[in-house]
Amino acid sequence: MIAYHGLHTAHNAANQLGKGEDKPDMARAAELLSMRFLFFRHIMLEIANIADLAGISRALYKDHPDLGKMNIELKESFSFFKYIRNKYIGHLDSDLTDKTFEWEPTANVTFGKLDAGKQFMLSWFILETVINTYSDPKTGHKIFETETALSYPPDEKRFFDYLGNTAEKSLKYSKRLIEVSASYVDLPDMKNEWVELSIKAGQTEFSYLNSKKR
Repeated sequence: MIAYHGLHTAHNAANQLGKGEDKPDMARAAELLSMRFLFFRHIMLEIANIADLAGISRALYKDHPDLGKMNIELKESFSFFKYIRNKYIGHLDSDLTDKTFEWEPTANVTFGKLDAGKQFMLSWFILETVINTYSDPKTGHKIFETETALSYPPDEKRFFDYLGNTAEKSLKYSKRLIEVSASYVDLPDMKNEWVELSIKAGQTEFSYLNSKKR
């Protein structure tokens, strides 16, 4: 539910950003571009989080083949955006930044700069690089037929169309997963068990959560 909410909110916000406004000046245009990019990053993050849920929900697919079919259709996209999350969005991999400065020498002009334009430029270059590193030395890129240059409009459209299509399919998958999983959860009777639940809540002790192997 959390990943669905995050993806749904970011997807809608990105689509509505700037609508109804007069033609923006340069400062506002730059602000809108940065905000849209931030939403895109969050969309990719939540797709990857939904992909994690898909992986641990396999036991449901036998009794709910429609859910399994949606997962199969998204499998390739899920792997792609999990890679982007793990190398760029959730954790910035040092090998990725090294490759970025190799692939995009222009990135050097952003080094040590704090203005929004230069920071956006570097983020854009890193995204482009992480897309291109999702490849196999023998067969080439695992998703696209050619390398991606986001400054080239057809390549930019190709990637963001792919992202938008994956986001919409992921929303449908996660909505169905919520519906299915709800039938397997035995929820407490909030009216009759409220006192007992409140007492238990008051006895809660917090401690550091260690990572669990999946």
